[in-house]
Amino acid sequence: MRRMILVLLATALTLVGAAAAATSGAHFTQGGDPLCTDIGLQLECTAEVAGLGNVTVDVTLNAVGTAVGITCTSPGGNESPGQNPALPVNPSGSQTIHNPKNGRAVVDVTTNTPTVTAKEAGCPNKNWRTSISDVLFSSYTLEISQGGTVLFTCNGSFPAPGSNNGDKSTPSC
Repeated sequence: MRRMILVLLATALTLVGAAAAATSGAHFTQGGDPLCTDIGLQLECTAEVAGLGNVTVDVTLNAVGTAVGITCTSPGGNESPGQNPALPVNPSGSQTIHNPKNGRAVVDVTTNTPTVTAKEAGCPNKNWRTSISDVLFSSYTLEISQGGTVLFTCNGSFPAPGSNNGDKSTPSC
């Protein structure tokens, strides 16, 4: 029994060491540094990572922004501006990359499109629909991990409020 426990422990330590070794050389490729782009209602981040093992790569993107141009639409189809024209939102997105090819993975992750409830927008009642014309992103965090080990945590931001559609941001990792 004691011998079996030692064998299991040695096997577990070997697997942990192999997973750490597989990701210890992870780096962004030349020209593959993270770049995040405000695409209106969403934020998209791209990168290319090399030096990976064949273990699944998980990518998460969490952003902070302000939903603007909020419109309330009545059940009859009449539109009116929301009473709360700018509301904070925290859109997020994720990507799973199975079996990186030759130790390389292309990251392309986009946040979800945030929603605002009729109550949050200040519409007359819950039967009204809402729409958002833009999200002004202020900051974000991009995290890339493999086998439960965080490889990169990248933080970035956008300039002061205004329509920053199409603006690009290079985070620091």
